[in-house]
Amino acid sequence: MSITTVMASENLCLPNIGVLAEELSAAIAPGATVRLDLSDVAAPDLSVIQLVQSARVSAAEAPCDFALTAPVGDGFRTLLERAGFLPAATPDHAQFWFHGDTVQ
Repeated sequence: MSITTVMASENLCLPNIGVLAEELSAAIAPGATVRLDLSDVAAPDLSVIQLVQSARVSAAEAPCDFALTAPVGDGFRTLLERAGFLPAATPDHAQFWFHGDTVQ
């Protein structure tokens, strides 16, 4: 089984989110396995969360095995909090973003 890893750039934000959107759109396909690496993203904004959530929906509809390569860090945790995703995250949501780590 082949895994496609999509790497997000360090300066990922609204002005350049289209590049990542195109890469994810090309990678997500029925039966595919796609991993998104957000580890280099320095200062994510809400557009990143929106794109990832949209990719999750598209992957579920495909169906495509879509996940993050690693749990998100503090920058994403803060952004998810501000966006209203935390602390009321569902188990599926917490598993996706934090790989089972406790959401605090």
